[in-house]
Amino acid sequence: MGIERDIHHLLYTHDCVVVPGFGGFLTHYRPARLDDQRKLVHPPAKDLSFNRHLIRQDGLLSDQFAKREGLDYRAAISAVDQEVGAWKKELDVKGRLEVGRIGTFFRDAESNLQFEPDKRVNFLKDAYGLRPVAANPVALAVPTPVKQLVPKPVKPLTVQVEETPRKSRSFLLAAAVVAILVTGATWITVTTGGPKGAIWSGFDLFRTSDAARYVLPSPAASVLEGHVQADAAWAPPRDLFGIQQLAIAGPDEPKVSVNMGQAPPKAEAESTAVAMPAVQARYHIIGGCFHDKENADRFISVLQARGFAATLIDVRGGLYRVAYGSYPSRSTALEALNAVRKEEAPDAWMLVK
Repeated sequence: MGIERDIHHLLYTHDCVVVPGFGGFLTHYRPARLDDQRKLVHPPAKDLSFNRHLIRQDGLLSDQFAKREGLDYRAAISAVDQEVGAWKKELDVKGRLEVGRIGTFFRDAESNLQFEPDKRVNFLKDAYGLRPVAANPVALAVPTPVKQLVPKPVKPLTVQVEETPRKSRSFLLAAAVVAILVTGATWITVTTGGPKGAIWSGFDLFRTSDAARYVLPSPAASVLEGHVQADAAWAPPRDLFGIQQLAIAGPDEPKVSVNMGQAPPKAEAESTAVAMPAVQARYHIIGGCFHDKENADRFISVLQARGFAATLIDVRGGLYRVAYGSYPSRSTALEALNAVRKEEAPDAWMLVK
């Protein structure tokens, strides 16, 4: 009947393909790598793995088989179940099952089911048709040694100072004498009051009396004080915003348009609630509780990569509780709990909500 053909086709577009009653195939992205022993560079690919705990019918394989064979959905489910039965029978009789372009199943010494994927198949569509290429080492060019520059000696700068001629020295001496005489004459004139009727424009370098002060006339001072008192009596209201008509000049004066500014934005209350997924099942297999949500999300990603339908259930007592899976019936949850304790986490426990 060939359901391996449909599995091979679906693995190019899906990361997980479940064979009901048998197990699930998972693909994991692997970047390009260098094989030092064989001197090859392998292109990026999707590695294939198998999880025998993923046996629940999700409809993906049956729907693909129904479209290819032209059957209705129920007939396709029945045909897939018959093919899975033939696989199990061949494993029990021969102890080995080869699925074309997917891999090989076999029983180990303890009768556990093992899977070996076909290394020749690359399920990454972006790397379709790429093959390993030879890795040829490239000889690095030896850098040319840099010559060290030797600084040249710098000759000291010599400054020649010319002697001042005798004429210029005598001129400077005469100018200094004149300046001293002028300063002395000015000081004597200022201290004695100088000639009558002379106006010195307030220049008094040696006088210690207080400087003159300008005082406003009394009528102007009274008007200024009244204006200040009027301004101090009025204060802008605090509860008004935008353009308002206010009596700034006084109660008997006409009102004036005043822009009081925009109202301050209302502070939004910060929400401390954690967005939780909608959980429909009552029974949950708890695998871990974490104080930090980042650690819980990282644990969920690890479990999902290994084929579990892991989710974040809730937050209780400040701990984020992560489940391997959720189930609607108690019997199914007990079977899953026993399998998880045996294969994955011996400390797993069940939560009923």
